Amino acid sequence: MRKRNPYTDPEEIKGESLETAWPPEWMTSYSDVATLMMTFFIVLATMLALNIDPMWLRGEDYIELHGEEPMVPIDIATLSEEEQNLIEQFKTLEHHQLRELERIPEVQELAGQVQQYIIDAELEGFVRVDVDRWKVTIIPLAPFFFRPGRDELQPAAREFLDPIAEFIRIHPVEVRISGHTDSLPISTPRFPSNWELSTARANAVLRYLAEEHEIDPKTISAVGHAHYQPVATNETEEGRRQNRRVEIEVIQRPSASLAEG
Repeated sequence: MRKRNPYTDPEEIKGESLETAWPPEWMTSYSDVATLMMTFFIVLATMLALNIDPMWLRGEDYIELHGEEPMVPIDIATLSEEEQNLIEQFKTLEHHQLRELERIPEVQELAGQVQQYIIDAELEGFVRVDVDRWKVTIIPLAPFFFRPGRDELQPAAREFLDPIAEFIRIHPVEVRISGHTDSLPISTPRFPSNWELSTARANAVLRYLAEEHEIDPKTISAVGHAHYQPVATNETEEGRRQNRRVEIEVIQRPSASLAEG
């Protein structure tokens, strides 16, 4: 015999008002979950917007990471159940996850410094600055660093790199230089493929910064990506021109206390 559903079978709800038949019981649990998730993201967004250090939620762990007295603790008993659950979720985060959250404002500040420095050096017409949560990337707008198929820095490239090197030298940052090519194949005794060419170009920039401007070699690295990370189509000359590039990624160096944690 078919089992009737009291919330869908008209015969079951006959004589009952719509008010007593609705809402179904599962709706209560669903509403609680939706409210909790909304509260979590509102609190997280508010903390980031107000530049509140999320590390204070870790209590004693804050002392371990920062070497200083913790911020004024909160009285858990005065919080609602949803807020207490939110704090418990924060406590489950790993140390490295909390350190990454803490670095977001530092990277934003670094981005502002890089952009202002480029404006002061009158380089804004020659470079694009991309910013994400963890790093700042300086990308020249034209492939003037090297001649086709070569890895020797052009005089214009050296002139461009000089003010960038000065910024790197006086700020506590780490730098990764990424070399990229277009998809046109190359096969020479020096460069059997685009892998060798892109890596050699990145190394050329690295050596110029380290040797000519005395950038600490421990804070700088180079990598070649060949033609596998294009920013434009390789079907046109203009697209290939954009793909032949060297990117300089500037990353805020962790403080000593964070590095030890």
